[in-house]
Amino acid sequence: MKFLDIIQGLKDNPDPSSAEGLVRIVDAIRPPKKNLKQASENLKALIQILQKHQWEKETLKLYFNHFLHSRHLVPLFTNSGILTNKGFFTEASERINSRILPRAYEDSDHTGAFNEIFHKSWDYLWINEIPYEDWISLFQELGLKEVDDLDPADVVFGQLINSILVLSQRVGALGLEQEILSKLPELEEYDSPFMVQNKDIFAYLDHIQSLDDFDRSDQNPDYKQILVMLNQCSDFSLVIRKNKRKYGADLYLTYLLSRLNQNIDRLRTLLRLVVNSPEKTPFRVELELFKNLVQAENQKNSLSEHFENNIKSLAFQVTEHAGKTGEHYIANTTKEWWSMLLSSMGGGFIVGFLSIIKVLIYYLKLPLFGEAVLYSMNYSLGFIGIHISHSTLATKQPAMTASKLAAALDETTKTKSEALQNLAEVIVKLSRSQFIAFVGNVLVAFPVAFLVAWGYNYLSGGQIAGPEKAMKLIHELDPFHSYAIFHAGIAGVFLFLAGLISGYYDNKSVYNKIPQRIRKHKFLNRFLGKRRTDNFSEYLDSNLGNLAGNFFLGIFLGCMGTIGIILGLPLDIRHITFASANFGLAFVSVGDQLSQYEIGITILGIVLIGLMNFLVSFSLAIFVATKSRGVSFNQRNELFKILLAWFALKPWQFFFPPKTPKTPLDLPEESHPL
Repeated sequence: MKFLDIIQGLKDNPDPSSAEGLVRIVDAIRPPKKNLKQASENLKALIQILQKHQWEKETLKLYFNHFLHSRHLVPLFTNSGILTNKGFFTEASERINSRILPRAYEDSDHTGAFNEIFHKSWDYLWINEIPYEDWISLFQELGLKEVDDLDPADVVFGQLINSILVLSQRVGALGLEQEILSKLPELEEYDSPFMVQNKDIFAYLDHIQSLDDFDRSDQNPDYKQILVMLNQCSDFSLVIRKNKRKYGADLYLTYLLSRLNQNIDRLRTLLRLVVNSPEKTPFRVELELFKNLVQAENQKNSLSEHFENNIKSLAFQVTEHAGKTGEHYIANTTKEWWSMLLSSMGGGFIVGFLSIIKVLIYYLKLPLFGEAVLYSMNYSLGFIGIHISHSTLATKQPAMTASKLAAALDETTKTKSEALQNLAEVIVKLSRSQFIAFVGNVLVAFPVAFLVAWGYNYLSGGQIAGPEKAMKLIHELDPFHSYAIFHAGIAGVFLFLAGLISGYYDNKSVYNKIPQRIRKHKFLNRFLGKRRTDNFSEYLDSNLGNLAGNFFLGIFLGCMGTIGIILGLPLDIRHITFASANFGLAFVSVGDQLSQYEIGITILGIVLIGLMNFLVSFSLAIFVATKSRGVSFNQRNELFKILLAWFALKPWQFFFPPKTPKTPLDLPEESHPL
């Protein structure tokens, strides 16, 4: 009987515009979070009371009517669930601040009352659980009319018209933003759909309010023309999204397009409210709008929802460019596999000298800042040298090729089984590419560091790494008595970030047209000459991302140990190639003091460091890549079965390329796990 008590209490309410009555009613309908279906039973209980008690029903109808007409609906219709013009980071900051200090709304704004009524962040969940028929029964008991049955002079109908006009003008203005016009200059023309839709909507709404016999059906040619214009507006937005490879992506542009599409979608919904359709299900559009508004207000302070809606397009572009620059990191054939071995041996050769230089910097005993700078420059310039010499550094493959893994699942024209086989094939190719890169790096980094240190000892009688430093290098590779594996995980995170940074800068090069601007740079053309300037711009077009990624990777690796010292935390990095080179340096100094067990543990530590580098970098990169493409991993069990069956039948293909050009998934039919 709680609903009877609540409704009977409405007669004592001195302010019929107060939301207190609705707050209490919704609180009574709201189910426990663990039993959302209970909401339907609670709503049915309210409907039964209204059917049995006429006075209470009339009281609630009168109260709801007063409440609905007491405030403005325009802000709720035009702002709820729609991004503001403040930009991505300001919007994120606003959401954080609103969690601490809730937003304030004008007393005349229905948005504040709406939030007061549906004040639980999960209200939209139980509202969606209530069947459509129960909502219709409630609306009928309350005597509500569909919007298209309202008189044009009705206050609610008038506010709906104003909301449509606000959204239409906003769509027109967003379509003429410079960021969009720079991609689609044809939108500046007089017949641009962004301009035309505003004129058509204004004329259409004017006719609704001024003409008594105006055709408000969904067959009205004017209404159909408006929908065509809005569809064209959406199409132009889609053109920019589909041509991200051509235009590049930008966080502001992504945010702008999201905001534009939200306004267009809301505009379509409100227009559907004012038209009549013989096939329209009663209250279907009204209920759809109501549910959308509740969810939008419940999630208005959600950072995850904000990032989910805006980062996907940018993440796609970053991983797409990272995948493009990392094509040479996957060995598809036997010839490419051997080429990968040679290029990784070149990387190991350079890392051998980088490890020596790092030890020499250590003996300078510089202040922390100076030491971090020199360590960082040693790494950065060395990695850039590896790139310029077309060599390969192991563990960079995952960050640079994760988009290809996501693309293997992102197949709309193939069956699930075929898509999973494609993904498994790319994983195995990447596995053997990573394996041979490890081998090439380690095979050369260790002997280079060892021979240089031995030669120095032979010629000078001294050691590059003294006994104390050498024992420290050995201890740092112990997987059981040091933080080697944890530090390898940190390095994996930085390898992942380097891949993203590479894609980010390649994307910025496309988006900001950096090569074209360099070609037209007057000073560079005078100083270098036109031919050299053109060559320089072409080189940056193909290599800017890789250069930036390698530079920042060096900064990350060089500064981590110093940051750990400053913070008093055990923070550092371990990379398999540097680990093998460090072992070579240390072995010259203290090799005769190491037992076979210590040598075996050190070698095991190097292997585990490489595995950790790979797993962390791969896991993070594939997560971002699949997130950016909307790919789901619900099929991961089937994928694991394919890989397991594959490894059981042909384990060598995870390490060596097949001798024939057949795909690695050419398994016997009976062995296929699906």
